[in-house]
Amino acid sequence: MHEKQLATHLQRQMRDFGDVRRPDPIEVQQLRRLANAVVAKSRADLAALAENNPALVWEWIEAFRRQKLAADAESRYWSNAVRELSAACPRAVGAAAE
Repeated sequence: MHEKQLATHLQRQMRDFGDVRRPDPIEVQQLRRLANAVVAKSRADLAALAENNPALVWEWIEAFRRQKLAADAESRYWSNAVRELSAACPRAVGAAAE
């Protein structure tokens, strides 16, 4: 790929990544704490919570889903960068692995 094509390709990938709303760091930290608390609860406790407050549980599911989409998009972004460099510079990648 020529430099101009590569730059266009990378810009498109960055734009695609930018389409996913990235939560602010405080929100991410709060979601992590919440996810840890959810994982630590028994299924019976979670079922009781869902029965007593289904709207809250739905809100949590949506927040976790959005965070997962953002993480998946970021993972694709970094994977694409690694793939492009590896394809363009196979000798350098092989030497770095040694």
